[in-house]
Order: sequence, then structure tokens, then C-alpha cells
Amino acid sequence: MKYKEWFEMAKKDIRSAEILYEHDGDNGIVCFHCQQAIEKYLKGFLIYATGELQEGHNLVRLCKKAMAYNKALGEFIKDMAFVNTYYIETRYPAEDPLLVSKEDAKECIRIAMKVMEKIDEAMKTK
Repeated sequence: MKYKEWFEMAKKDIRSAEILYEHDGDNGIVCFHCQQAIEKYLKGFLIYATGELQEGHNLVRLCKKAMAYNKALGEFIKDMAFVNTYYIETRYPAEDPLLVSKEDAKECIRIAMKVMEKIDEAMKTK
């Protein structure tokens, strides 16, 4: 399984998030695309490091696994918990819908970009 394909898909997700954000799209969907971008980048990195696709969507769990191969990713654990909240909550109707602010959407984009940059840096040193 090719890790670069995961990175390419992640870049499509982050670009989609940026376009939606710039054009006042739904903030929840912006955050969902950011969650997807991070998930795919972490999975791509783990494929590169282990040769195996990791199951699941929990960013905290994936980030902790990735830390075994790059300890610097530990700085993102709290951010992963923040972005994780947008995986399910933004995808289905809810009794108490999650209200996502423009600031939350901007923060998710910032986090996703930083995680992707950190992984790209780690890949250059290997």
C-alpha cells in the first residue's frame, strides 16, 4: 500500500476545507475535512513506517501510534482531541447539534496544516 496516495487524498481534504472556509461554507464540514486530512496523513505516515494500514478514525490513537516513529508528533495530542470531536458530530443530524464557529474551523485548518508539515519534515529526515 502506497503512503503517498494517502498523502495526496489528505491534501485534497485540506484544500476542500480551505475552499469551503474561504467561501463561508458550513464550518462543521470544514472541520470534518480537516479531521479527514489529519487521519489520512497519519495513516500514510504509519504505512510508511510500518508497512501496514492502521484501522480506525480516532486521531489521538493514531497520533500516539505515530509517536513511536516520531516523538515530535506528541505536541499535537491535545489538538487531536479537539479535531476528533468533528468526525461524527458534524456528519449526522443530532438532537443537540454541535455548533461550530468560524474560529473553530480556522483552528482545525491550522492544526491540520501543522500536522501535515511536521510529518513532511519527518519524512525528509529519513
